[in-house]
Amino acid sequence: MNISSGTPKRQSRSARTETIAGIRVLTADARAAAETAAGRGGLRGWWARLQLSSDDHRCATAAGRAGHGEQTGVGRPLAEPSERGYRGLGGGRAAVVAATPEWRATTTQIAGLWPFTVGASAPVIGTPVGSHYVSGAPVHFDPMSWFLRGFITAPIAFVLALNGFGKSSLIRRIATGAVAAGETVLCMGDTKPDYRDLVLRLGGQVIDLGYGYGSLNPLDVGALGAVIDRLPDPDQRRRVAARVEAGQVTIIAGLIELVRGSRVADYEEVLLAAGLRELYSPTGGFTHQRAPLLSDLLEVISGGGERLREFAEEDDEVAYRAATKPLRRSLRALVEGPFGAVFNRPTTVKLDLGSPAVCVDVSRIPEGDTKLLAAVLMVCWSDGFGAVAAAHALADAGLAPARTFEVVMDEIWRVLGVGEFMVDRVDALTRLHRQIGTGLIMCSHTIKDLSAFDSPASQAKALGFFERARAKIIGPVGPEEIDRLRAAVGITETEKLLVTSWAAPRPPSDDDLDPNRRDTPPGTGCFLLKTGEAEEPGIPFRLTFTASERAADVHNTNRRFDNLPGNTTELPNRSTSST
Repeated sequence: MNISSGTPKRQSRSARTETIAGIRVLTADARAAAETAAGRGGLRGWWARLQLSSDDHRCATAAGRAGHGEQTGVGRPLAEPSERGYRGLGGGRAAVVAATPEWRATTTQIAGLWPFTVGASAPVIGTPVGSHYVSGAPVHFDPMSWFLRGFITAPIAFVLALNGFGKSSLIRRIATGAVAAGETVLCMGDTKPDYRDLVLRLGGQVIDLGYGYGSLNPLDVGALGAVIDRLPDPDQRRRVAARVEAGQVTIIAGLIELVRGSRVADYEEVLLAAGLRELYSPTGGFTHQRAPLLSDLLEVISGGGERLREFAEEDDEVAYRAATKPLRRSLRALVEGPFGAVFNRPTTVKLDLGSPAVCVDVSRIPEGDTKLLAAVLMVCWSDGFGAVAAAHALADAGLAPARTFEVVMDEIWRVLGVGEFMVDRVDALTRLHRQIGTGLIMCSHTIKDLSAFDSPASQAKALGFFERARAKIIGPVGPEEIDRLRAAVGITETEKLLVTSWAAPRPPSDDDLDPNRRDTPPGTGCFLLKTGEAEEPGIPFRLTFTASERAADVHNTNRRFDNLPGNTTELPNRSTSST
């Protein structure tokens, strides 16, 4: 590189460099020798290319300094330029060159200017769920918004992460965005509870279930049965009534399987349907507005009669009584056993679909009573999906505006853990179709919860819950869990290292004893969003809470630890702790 000959030069002792405008650069002979060495390759060639690159920068700086001049018009010396800015009085030399801050906004928000040359990997569509883990750009996502824009083929998401890293906090954020977008959020079976406080803040409805808190009649047809008389089309009334009956049979059969521990026979399901028809007949006296109880169904099946004997294909009353004894025993267990306190009573509070969100709080059910909890969850889900179908039936008849829903099915492992026979029941409840305008969010700790069965068929069907989710949100998990997930979704090696690093907290130290120096685990709130099965990069992001969320304290699931006797310190960032 040539520099003006008017620039003062000072030869160095080594004769390889010379000083120009205070900058030491290579001489012409030294540059020629370096260029020759660079052309030969090898280690010497690499070193020569490095010297030439450095010398180019120094020559450019020297040329700029020489052309700048030594004095200003008033005789005051100017600051001298260097590699890191201008040195001296009035200069601005920086010891460290910081990265340029980046923001993302619409053209309206930034006064019509679009200065970005490279787009972020996450579209600004849906609920803001955090910032991109690498670029810091905002990440937006919710199943319904992405489905309506064609990013995913079904509005179903599955959130998977170890406990304590913010799964429920992320779902609460998505639910808040869904309500803001005009959707109705249904949290049908809140076991912690994780969504009660949020639903109350949003002005929604909270229903308590449990021993001494509330009851839920599984034969109550709910919102779906209540709209039958409002439908003007006879064919539509007939279709809705048939769906109501099928839903009642499915729920009763599921409850019997929970009590019995084995599947319901085909003829027993026929008897259940026949008994319901007798109850809703003119002689039975029950209507969709006045639903029967389980004890009424047991009485009808126990009473028998010619019509029920025909359905059971028995010739006399003695044979009928013998054939129906297992079914009657199971129904008796539902009526007289612990389940009767919850299921053999009229429904305490019915779902109000006029609310922006509905939460059924089942946290009062004892933790060890897994069968009752699974039964309540199953009935809640059925009631919620029936309410969704009722809203769409009214919309199809022109009696109400079209609506969309977001159903949250948290703690799905609790139901599947009861036995293999529950897989079919849950599978029937979770097959939400795009035609009913409903999004679905499922949640669990590990994919092993979906494959902990002896039967390969049950394992495959349960894993289908995860595979059918077109959006898979993976939080901090271990290396073995990532290997299991790779059977259903493509995950790169880089993503594997990233996700597993989130699950590794830093070693504890004495500094943690100071509450002012505590930090949350590094992986808290970190997730990887995958929307396809191919090994294409997903969207890593970190969930951060807003000031209003922290003030409302809706994400605090550690309240049991807040006021312990002798506890003089607060948990670190307690509003970010969630399971």
